[in-house]
Amino acid sequence: MSLSSEACMSADSSIQHVKSAFVSVVRGPYTVASREPLPDNLATRIVQLVRMRPDVEQPREVLSGRGTTSTHDLAPLGRVFLKRYAHGGLLRALTGGQFLAFGQPRSEAEFEMLELVRGLGVNAPKPFVYVTCGSMVYSTWLLMEEIPNTISLVELSKRDPDAVIDAMKQLASQLMLLVSNSILHVDLHPGNVLVDSAGKVSIVDFDKAYVWRGSSTKLRDLYLRRWRRAVIKHGLSPLLTEIMSLTLRSYDE
Repeated sequence: MSLSSEACMSADSSIQHVKSAFVSVVRGPYTVASREPLPDNLATRIVQLVRMRPDVEQPREVLSGRGTTSTHDLAPLGRVFLKRYAHGGLLRALTGGQFLAFGQPRSEAEFEMLELVRGLGVNAPKPFVYVTCGSMVYSTWLLMEEIPNTISLVELSKRDPDAVIDAMKQLASQLMLLVSNSILHVDLHPGNVLVDSAGKVSIVDFDKAYVWRGSSTKLRDLYLRRWRRAVIKHGLSPLLTEIMSLTLRSYDE
């Protein structure tokens, strides 16, 4: 399995495609950006949500990403998931949820990546808006759809080990879409895989995902190594690694 120059060019052109213009609404120090114009009352409500600043994280599974999250009912969008970005580790203690204004905001980058992977056929949340507050130093949020009635693969492995087999096969198929389109999800682990009540698998947390420049075989193997490390680190069932490895490698045959 090797990554052709055509595949790499396709990934680049796809990213350029999703980098169409955002429409922004300014409310004081807050900028709310979306693909379509927002009604004034909706933009105001979104600013009210981010100003709540849920600095205490909601209970989570064994594994989770950086940042704080909250869920809300927001007409006409329905049930939404609000993510506030933060640094990890010691830097988080020093800076909290603030970033220096160099390059693209992480919320905007994840918005575009979600658009890209959804266009490839990957099951991922639909992004609605991203919000920034500040100029040289800023805070930022991403508002996206909440995937209803889900549990993480971590929880599924505890509740229903038999259902994990089908979920892992679905996940491997989704992962091969990322590999074949040169997309690296930098934090793929069982806590970022959701399974709904019908058994449909979705992948979340595409923060810092990017286009891979190496071979697809190396990308696949990198996914496998990181997956195995997360499963071992958190004491999860080895079955999660065994099925992932067997299914992904079967694509070579």
